[in-house]
Amino acid sequence: MRDLAQQILLIVAAALLALSAGLSIVRAWKPAQGLRIAAKGSSHFGVLIGIVALVWHCVSHNSWIPLEDNFAALATLGLLLSMFVVYIQRFRPIGGLDWFLLPIAVLLLVAAVVFGALRPSEYPLGNAWYNVHLFSTFGGVAAFAISAAVGFIYLLASARLRSKTLPPTTTATSLERLENITQLAVTLGFALLTVGLLTGAVILIHQQHQNGRAQWITGTKIVLAAAAWIVYALALHTPISSGLRGRKSALLSIIGFVLVLGAFVAVQFLKSSH
Repeated sequence: MRDLAQQILLIVAAALLALSAGLSIVRAWKPAQGLRIAAKGSSHFGVLIGIVALVWHCVSHNSWIPLEDNFAALATLGLLLSMFVVYIQRFRPIGGLDWFLLPIAVLLLVAAVVFGALRPSEYPLGNAWYNVHLFSTFGGVAAFAISAAVGFIYLLASARLRSKTLPPTTTATSLERLENITQLAVTLGFALLTVGLLTGAVILIHQQHQNGRAQWITGTKIVLAAAAWIVYALALHTPISSGLRGRKSALLSIIGFVLVLGAFVAVQFLKSSH
């Protein structure tokens, strides 16, 4: 019953965050102080309820590191992205950030409930190689989610400047700042992804040595992660290549995130892929 209660709390948190994103989108076309307060309140309460669910889960499972199973790990990632949105929109607003990043956070919270209930899986944090692999992988996904969200905003802002049809909210931040944020997030994510790939390769070699062969899904995960690494390597060249700057850089960040997300989801479907 306690796990069910934690899952219900996380669903409530996801619903509040989804409501906040929806209200933010409505505000772009119909600015109103009441909608702004409601959106902000929904996001704050959503984060608070999510943290309560996560802390309760960790305490009930005698774990003080919220990465020891897929429920805690996915919930942690979703809540970190949500808190990032709340912080940035409070101190250095980026118009439209919550339109894209909060839905990703909502999907992660829902995935935590689904996989935590249907495919519960524990992560062996006692292994130093796996510790580094897990922390770098989740950190990389978070950084790439931010770069993809900001990339979407860049594309919208760029489109509005050309067509003058989109709401003013999409140009609340300069294109230069959006490009700089994307580049910073890609740089951090790329570094973490590189560490994750290298430590993952060591873990895979060890698994092959023990089992004699790797499962097919492991190969799929590596192919997707390697493809994402190549895409982000191209994105990192945008400061020195004028042909890859602007809209192309934003598109690369989005494509890379889709590939990373594919590898991330593959991990959850079969335990053998961890």
